[in-house]
Amino acid sequence: MSDSLLRHFRLTVHPFGRDAPKTALHRHRGFTEALERLRYTVELDGVSALVSEPGCGKSLLLGQLADELQKQGLVVHYFAHATVGPFGLVNVLARKVGLAPRRSRAETAQAVSQRLLEDERKHLLVLDETHVMPDDTLEDVRLMSIADFDRKSPFVLILAGHPSLDDRLAEPTHHALDQRITTVARLAPLSLDEAQEYVRLRLDAAGARGQPIFDDDAIGVLFDASTGVPRRLNRMASAAMIVAASRKKNIVSAQDVHEARLDRGRA
Repeated sequence: MSDSLLRHFRLTVHPFGRDAPKTALHRHRGFTEALERLRYTVELDGVSALVSEPGCGKSLLLGQLADELQKQGLVVHYFAHATVGPFGLVNVLARKVGLAPRRSRAETAQAVSQRLLEDERKHLLVLDETHVMPDDTLEDVRLMSIADFDRKSPFVLILAGHPSLDDRLAEPTHHALDQRITTVARLAPLSLDEAQEYVRLRLDAAGARGQPIFDDDAIGVLFDASTGVPRRLNRMASAAMIVAASRKKNIVSAQDVHEARLDRGRA
């Protein structure tokens, strides 16, 4: 957000940007419950799945959990679909723990598992975007856990992805992995009350200090336009602020939000 727009609304930082202050984090009920489920599963050395609609804070939640666990001494290995690359998960993880890949994936997986079991520290393996990961990647996870998982876990595992992850794990190919999942945490879009609190927190963290930036009707329209998805709400709120500022208005109205939607070809 430009300095001129911040000056117009008397704010210090962009309230709906990706680099919002930590004080802007809205720990709504769904976020808190999902985080607690993952925490408990990590304590049990279990396997968990985090299922979230796009834009509902999955990466934010995983980041907060990883920060907490690293402070407790856990080693966190994070992989997304794009970071696995053509070499495969098991080979990438082998190099991260100081091992050279063996002649076969199965041998490499066994060596990685043994190395992690011998380490006194607890290891957390996070697979993000699991819903689009190739079958070979999920097979690597199964291979690494097949030897001693039923007695002692070589790592704690979190599978994260969009709702299609449910269908993916239900495929016969992945039944063995699906059966090991202890709990499933879900992130849903915000309710209207949660969206109102989300906007308030964001604005206060940006320096609003209680001054109205959006009127009540505008927030209602923002909620309808975004369907409660934070990423969409951020985008629509920023666009509506630009519309209002261009009209020399200090408070964003419902009409400004409607105009921002029309500018994007949304009715």
